[in-house]
Amino acid sequence: MCGGCLKRCGGFFTDHEQRKIWGMGVLYLLGFPILLLMIVVGGLKAVPPGEENPNCPAEPNMPWFLIIGGTGIAVLLVVRICLNKCFRCIQENRKCCDEVMGCFCAFGCSMMYDIFVMILIILWMITVTWWVFRHRVSDELYDILGQENLDSFRASLGDNDTIHQIQFTNPELDSYCDRVLYEVSFALLSAGWLVLTGALFVFIIGKVCYSLVCCRLCRNLEASRSENEEEVRLNASSNKEEFL
Repeated sequence: MCGGCLKRCGGFFTDHEQRKIWGMGVLYLLGFPILLLMIVVGGLKAVPPGEENPNCPAEPNMPWFLIIGGTGIAVLLVVRICLNKCFRCIQENRKCCDEVMGCFCAFGCSMMYDIFVMILIILWMITVTWWVFRHRVSDELYDILGQENLDSFRASLGDNDTIHQIQFTNPELDSYCDRVLYEVSFALLSAGWLVLTGALFVFIIGKVCYSLVCCRLCRNLEASRSENEEEVRLNASSNKEEFL
C-alpha cells in the first residue's frame, strides 16, 4: 500500500496526465478559483485610483492589489494553456519540424515561459504579501528578521508608510479595514503561497530533475521512435503479404 502511494505521488510530479482532474491540471483547478475570488473581492471594495478608500484606510490600495494580481496571473496562466495546446498540435502534426526538434523546441520554450512566469508571480507575491501582512505580523517579523534587515527590505519596496495594528470596528481610525476585504486578502495570499509552492515542486522535480537530469525526455523520444519504426515494419510486412 505504501509502495502504491509513493508511486502515485511520484507520478503526480513527473507525469502531466496524472495531475489532471476532469481533463484539467489540478494546479490550475486550485489556482483559478483563488484568482477569480481575488478579482471579485477587489472589485467590490475598490474605489477609483487616487481617491480615499473608506473600506480600508489602513491599506487603501489593497483592492487594486487583488484586481491587478488576479487578472495578470490569470492571463499568464491562460497563455500557458494556449502554448501547451499549440506545442502539442505541432508535435502531433509534425508539419514544421521533425519529432526530435519539435519535442526539444516545445520543452525549451515552455521551460523558459514557466521560469519567466514563476519569477513574475514570486515578485508580485512577495510585494503584495508584505503590504497586506505587515499590518498583522509586523512585530513578529521584526523579531525574526531584525530591525535593520526589515527596514532595508521596506526601503527596497519604497515602503515608508505607517504600519497599523489592523482593527475592524472603528471606521473613523486610520487603522481600520473592512473585515471581509482584509481577511479574504490574507487567506487568499496564504493559499496562493501554498499553490505556488506546489507549482515550484512540480516544476523543479518534474521538469528539471526528471526530464533533464534523468534524461527522461530523451528516453521518451527513443521509445516513441521505436514504436513508430515497429509500426512501419508491421505495415510493410502486411503490404508485402497482400501483394504476394
